[in-house]
Amino acid sequence: MTTQAIKESGMTFGPYPEGQCFYIEKSDTYKSIENGVKIAEFILIKADKGEAPSLWVVEAKSSSPRPETQPNFDDFIEEIREKLINAFSLSLASCLKRHEKAEPELPRKIQELDFSNAGARFILVIKGHEEGWLPPLQEALALALRPTLKTWSFSPTSVAVMNEDLATQHGLILCEQEG
Repeated sequence: MTTQAIKESGMTFGPYPEGQCFYIEKSDTYKSIENGVKIAEFILIKADKGEAPSLWVVEAKSSSPRPETQPNFDDFIEEIREKLINAFSLSLASCLKRHEKAEPELPRKIQELDFSNAGARFILVIKGHEEGWLPPLQEALALALRPTLKTWSFSPTSVAVMNEDLATQHGLILCEQEG
């Protein structure tokens, strides 16, 4: 059994195997705290062969500013950082039963994720972006998330900025895109 596809920013993500994805942005848990709290679209458990599973936090955007468009670029990076951290924090708080609405809606596989061994990836997917435009965004977002990566002892490669093609290669976009 699989989850429904998630449509965000003109892209269709998934579907994913049952219990491995949580559309946190549309959850009752988030709705109960959303005033003043920005959040990413969804979380996903991904596991490469022979490795501990990772919790992927995914934010989708239809566009982004260029680094030379200051202060818009810095504001954009800060907004993405905030959404990714809030989604990660709400996911962990939900697993720790800090929110009563979370237990019935949070997939069991995510609730049972061993966070002592699990990795994390903070992913930004931007529709229609050329691959050559991604490195400055990647560098800026990795720098903004560095304190989180360090405090959680996550790999410096835990941050990724992708376009649709790269997201497809990494298994985020699994179904055909609508025209």
